[in-house]
Amino acid sequence: MNTTVATANAAAQDKDIAAAMDYMGEYVGAGTESITTNEMSTSYLSLVQPGSAGDVNEGDAGTWRNSATGTNFGSSVRVVPLAFRTIWSERQNVAPYATVGRYEPNSIEVDLRNPPAGQRGYPRMFNPKTGYEIQELYMYAVILPDYPEEGVLYFNPTVGSMRACKAWNTQVKAQRLPNGAPAPIFAFSWNLQAELVPNPQNPKEMIAKFTKVSKDILTGKDLFLDYVKPELQNAQKSMLAIAADDEVTE
Repeated sequence: MNTTVATANAAAQDKDIAAAMDYMGEYVGAGTESITTNEMSTSYLSLVQPGSAGDVNEGDAGTWRNSATGTNFGSSVRVVPLAFRTIWSERQNVAPYATVGRYEPNSIEVDLRNPPAGQRGYPRMFNPKTGYEIQELYMYAVILPDYPEEGVLYFNPTVGSMRACKAWNTQVKAQRLPNGAPAPIFAFSWNLQAELVPNPQNPKEMIAKFTKVSKDILTGKDLFLDYVKPELQNAQKSMLAIAADDEVTE
């Protein structure tokens, strides 16, 4: 297609969109009011593990993915964090090892089990009602500046990514706005890098981990007003209320 035709087609498409805005303007959002988070799939920013449901194309393992839409973002994804909190995460101890519950820390009774005699380590927590292990982990709500139409995604990394998460938290906490004031959590975008690394439990296998983070740019005004600000109020409150992931999200 030559440049003149392509330009004409683009102009026609823009005109159609403008016309649609005119005749549907009074019905903005009409009919969608009753579709709440209970009727939608929760979007998790997940890491595609080798052999997992998301590992459908060559090279997918070790990349970032929206668990609800299936959109693949590659091995590096740019995010703007909206909220952060520490949670207690309960996962099945048998395949598919999915999350079965999330709790406010110290809000439920747990059994503490010390490492076997002669072995180093910390006590592990278990839910006495299910027998499943409970781990103290982090949870983030994020917007993707390059894919804002994907909406809010939740990132619930496993223990293997805690080192990268702590490095990210340290940098976020230290940020300052151009005027020198402490920056809010959503002030900057960040590049999250995933890699395939040997599985500590079985070095012959590879697993995907969040390994590196780097600061990107200041969140632009349009992105903030159109996508970040409207979600801030609910981002923190929704972290424990959203449904547990249907698949292992990291």
